[in-house]
Amino acid sequence: MKCVKCGAELTSEMFACGMCFSCGCSISESEEAFEIEQARIKAEADFAIQQQQEELERKSQEEQRMYAERFKNHMLTTGFSFEGYHISEYLGIVTGETIMGTGYFSDLSASISDLFGVEASEYSEKLRAAKQAVLKIMIKNSTDLGGNAIIGISYELMTFSGNMMGVSVTGTAVRAEKYSDNA
Repeated sequence: MKCVKCGAELTSEMFACGMCFSCGCSISESEEAFEIEQARIKAEADFAIQQQQEELERKSQEEQRMYAERFKNHMLTTGFSFEGYHISEYLGIVTGETIMGTGYFSDLSASISDLFGVEASEYSEKLRAAKQAVLKIMIKNSTDLGGNAIIGISYELMTFSGNMMGVSVTGTAVRAEKYSDNA
């Protein structure tokens, strides 16, 4: 720490005496100035962190809006073409995967459903949610490549040890353009 008056480095002997040996200034003034400076530095750091967090939040919201717009307009098919469109560019294979636990109560409910031969609605709902999740991942991957459509979509279901199930979706990201009226 430095003396507020002369800028000399304060030593332990100076602290013991309570004054700066170079200029005679009271150490308490230097300590108070030090605390004020520390508070100012902390306030600046807090402000900078807040600014960064706000910027990250703004970018995240902007990215979410961008992906929401792309998802809304993204064309999907299990086939290999879209009526009224031609594929102008093949961008590559895109995938989406997830693995989820079914949970003890879902297993118990499914066992009861199996016993009576009715739909296991808990499993059905988990499967629907998993398919939607992997589809969103795949569309994001497609948009990241510059695609506006995915062809040849295929789902695969997997079971793992215990009560874990996996869902995978695969397709080909493409850029599809509407046929012009002049063609």
